[in-house]
Amino acid sequence: MSTAQIEVLTELLVESDELATSLTSEFCPGSTPLVAPLVDAIDIVVFVTGPSGSLRYVNAAWTRLTGFSLQETRSLGRSAYLHPQDEERWLRFLETRQHDPQRTAALVLRFLTSSGKTVHLEAGAQAVVADNGRCMGFVGTLFDVGNRVQAEGLKEASHRTLETLINNLPGLVYRCRNDRQWTMEYMSKGCEVLTGYPPEALINSERLTYADLIVPEDREQVWQNVQVSLREHRSFELMYRIRTARGEEKWVLERGRGNYSISGELLGVEGFITDVTREKHEQLRLRSDSLLDPGTCLPTPTLFLDRLEMALRRRRSRPRDSFVVLVVHLDQFAKWRESLGTEFRERALLDVGKRIETMLSPIDSLCLWTDSEFVILHESAEANEDSVAVAVEIQQALRRPVVDGNNEMFLTASIGVVTKPTGNESADQLVSLASTAAARARNVGVGRIETVEIESLSKPARSVRANG
Repeated sequence: MSTAQIEVLTELLVESDELATSLTSEFCPGSTPLVAPLVDAIDIVVFVTGPSGSLRYVNAAWTRLTGFSLQETRSLGRSAYLHPQDEERWLRFLETRQHDPQRTAALVLRFLTSSGKTVHLEAGAQAVVADNGRCMGFVGTLFDVGNRVQAEGLKEASHRTLETLINNLPGLVYRCRNDRQWTMEYMSKGCEVLTGYPPEALINSERLTYADLIVPEDREQVWQNVQVSLREHRSFELMYRIRTARGEEKWVLERGRGNYSISGELLGVEGFITDVTREKHEQLRLRSDSLLDPGTCLPTPTLFLDRLEMALRRRRSRPRDSFVVLVVHLDQFAKWRESLGTEFRERALLDVGKRIETMLSPIDSLCLWTDSEFVILHESAEANEDSVAVAVEIQQALRRPVVDGNNEMFLTASIGVVTKPTGNESADQLVSLASTAAARARNVGVGRIETVEIESLSKPARSVRANG
């Protein structure tokens, strides 16, 4: 009930002597309220209290709501119908209404029924002041707001549950503006775990923004990718790096979407950011493992073929670029492979790989192609001219025995060389031609070199015997 309605009711009660009777004669049982039938018909509780705040009069709605009759209410103390924790709040409320009558705020209090249950009632009251300024009591209303309180309680509990859930997620839930600074309007508590900064340090901050945390090399990529997704009204997923408060670099995965009004206006960006540093490092490790042979740390065949394809593309676009492909076959290694222990065999291949690498330039590529063959991509301006010289140097480097404890293994190498590719071949074809040339060299005699010139395949292959 509004303040104006309470004032009208007060005036009505005063004019009918009802209020005067209640405040002066303790509602004598023999008195007949003049407006009782009218007030009892109201579904809202109408009450009158004395200066102490104890109820002196209540209408029938009070009895229907609490189970206390008028006589029981007047004879019982406040503790019988007011929740113990709300009694002090009730007295402060009435005191405020006496000294600040213009204040219109209502108060929700817990009252007790005759069966001991709790009901939530919203109280509104006006002080009744005599001509001499003495407070005679209060008149007001109590409105049942149990359903509203329950709904608000459920909403608050749901909000707390949601907040607890969000704050326990392994990452950061956010809402931000779509500006270059990614100005944050909301950040969950996961912000501090992820970035090292509390949410308050970033929310609506000009001194420190989320954009400041993104490593400079990734900022533009993040901005452009998000803008494309927002224009197309679709969600986005990004992986990039941030710098934490401690200076640590982390990889993060961000999933988000735009928040749009009914008219389609972009209101902001919402999403979730989580730490994927461990997963990213594992991914990089697996990628490295797939591109580098774990035994020799040399490029795998997949990576080698990729580099060879790049050399072929350069050859097609720049005919002056030159390269050759060599296959180094370890003649005795295939025969001894079964008798050698696994560890010795791996150490032997590692030793051979290192020796060959010393013969190559930094731009060349070396790969362990099979258990007994290495393949080389030799790139230089004079690659075609010095290819045989490189092959001879490799053979000489392999003459030293491979030693492991008391074991010694002497190796010779048959080498196939493919020169002057046109650029129209595939990488697999070039390696196959070089491997075939190495096999022919081995059939002629161990430790030989066989060359194949792509531009003149009609010419017979040239076989070379290494000196010494």
